[in-house]
Amino acid sequence: MVYRIWLIGVIVAVPLVGYVVSSWIQDRFDSELRTAIVEVNPDAEETIVQKFTLSDLCDNPETELVELCSTYNNLGLMKSGSVIAGVTGLILIVVIKLAGLFARTNRRILLLVFKPGLYLTALVLVILVIVHAVIAIGSLWYLGSWIGRLPIGFMAVIGLGGFVGVFILASNMMRIVKKAQTSVIGLPLDRGQSPQLYNKIENIAHRLGALSPHNIVVGLDPNFFVTEADVVCLKNKLEGRTLYCSLPLCRILSEGEFNAIVGHELGHFKGLDTKFSEKFYPIYRGTANSLVMLNQNEGASVIALLPAISILTYFYDAFATAENTHSREREFAADREGANASSSEMLASALVKVHAFAPYWYHFQNAAITAIKDDKFYVNASEFFAEAIKRNANDSFLDGIAETHTSHPTDSHPPLAARLASLNTPLQSVASQSLVVQPEIPANRLIDDVVSIEEEISEAYQLILAHRVSEGNQTNKSGDDSD
Repeated sequence: MVYRIWLIGVIVAVPLVGYVVSSWIQDRFDSELRTAIVEVNPDAEETIVQKFTLSDLCDNPETELVELCSTYNNLGLMKSGSVIAGVTGLILIVVIKLAGLFARTNRRILLLVFKPGLYLTALVLVILVIVHAVIAIGSLWYLGSWIGRLPIGFMAVIGLGGFVGVFILASNMMRIVKKAQTSVIGLPLDRGQSPQLYNKIENIAHRLGALSPHNIVVGLDPNFFVTEADVVCLKNKLEGRTLYCSLPLCRILSEGEFNAIVGHELGHFKGLDTKFSEKFYPIYRGTANSLVMLNQNEGASVIALLPAISILTYFYDAFATAENTHSREREFAADREGANASSSEMLASALVKVHAFAPYWYHFQNAAITAIKDDKFYVNASEFFAEAIKRNANDSFLDGIAETHTSHPTDSHPPLAARLASLNTPLQSVASQSLVVQPEIPANRLIDDVVSIEEEISEAYQLILAHRVSEGNQTNKSGDDSD
């Protein structure tokens, strides 16, 4: 409720000031006119005099009234513009709210409305930023003229802020509605490098009736995902459908569990979900990134951009609620595809492994940072992770994981407990299988020359960590020197 009041206040503040200032100055002009009429005609009836306004004389102004009437009419335009600007902002909020509510009821509405709605909202906001700046400057000008002191400096700041704000918003219109870009520390594999892996994934896609990925990327981060967002990896930038596979997790997943995980991911490229993966989620996440960038602006432009940022954030939040409404069923549907690609038990045990052991990767990161400070590196980070899991895997890893979520660069997942319930496979039934972290046929055997690939990525990964450590040390040193 407080946020809505704040949003409405931001939208109507400048128009309200413009309306009040223009109305007050017009009233002062009218009051002076009535005083002059009474001075010339002391016997004039008061009720008739009170009906006179300057606009009555400005329909056909005499020479000496031309400048005064021009000012009076401009004030009228500012008053009308203030009303239109305020009403437009309020209507925009109502339309966004209704669109978000309708989008909750139907995924197709969410898919069809989000992108064009975002374009239209951004366009209206560019116009509103211009109008608000003009109203603010006009209010200061006429108010200053009336009291005999023009705040030229303040007006210049507002004008500059409005100009910069419009420029930033207009130049970012295309960037606001853009695909997300995902960066991974990984390598793309072509069919010649890993024919087994490509054949396996394409067979799963064919069996499910899903689209095959254009690209397969392997890396060290403990995650699996598919995305239509552009993926920046160690060698190049990839476009189209990309499947990312975690090398450390592939060491502890069996081939059956890998099939189930891949089946889940490819389930997002089947039926209507394909449109969401291609058309909605990359733009949805890209918009979030753009809003973060807009919020990073400083100076007078922040004030000018405040209504625009507020409405764009409101737009995003309205559709985020709709997205969250549909996301749960979307993930459950993909889980069913994962079960079809292998079995419910295989998918359940794979999910439990990912939830239980993926966080352990961050122990490696801490160990690597400590080693880097001693000028030491791990040759194969993926192997280090798998060996550590083998030594330490026990029931304690399963404690409290039921309510955890897996991370994903472009969408969200329900908690593990809900996913297992949807599969009719309780955690207890797959607990022992999920602790088998040294399967007879690990999934990484599908990748030819996997050890060399792991070592190459491990080196790059730790070099990036070393660079970040170095930057952090320099920042700390700079901070110490400034004290």
